[in-house]
Amino acid sequence: MTTQAPPQHLDQATGLPAHEQPTAPIEPGTDEPIVDSLPLLDHRSRSRAISPRLAPRGRYLALQDGDDMRLIRLETNITHLGRGLTSDLRFEHQHVSRTHALVVRHGRVVRVLDNRSTAGTYVNGRRVVATNIQDGDVIRVGPIVMQYTEIK
Repeated sequence: MTTQAPPQHLDQATGLPAHEQPTAPIEPGTDEPIVDSLPLLDHRSRSRAISPRLAPRGRYLALQDGDDMRLIRLETNITHLGRGLTSDLRFEHQHVSRTHALVVRHGRVVRVLDNRSTAGTYVNGRRVVATNIQDGDVIRVGPIVMQYTEIK
């Protein structure tokens, strides 16, 4: 006589049983959970992060850790995002490629370019190869989310 496991109720959004739900929300159109990006910065990048109330005029990437937000200033015309040691903004996460993406300033225009990453680069939930960004746009590299912010 075989015993049958009790039926499991599956979540409609993820198709997973309740006990297997991810701890972080899932970005629509992907299977990657969204994670707070601030704790995944390496120590060098994290040391550059400042409170929004202390930020002078400029262009920044805003990173979250729960309710805590910090800004990292885009100081040069090209900012490399990735896991590699040469990245200007370095994330310690296995789903971020070594040279994942670039943020490029050219005059008043700011662009995000995917650098042939495995997990892709997204702006406002849409996978991109290259696109212009504006104040308030949300950038995701792998599962890490940040927001482009201009302080005027």
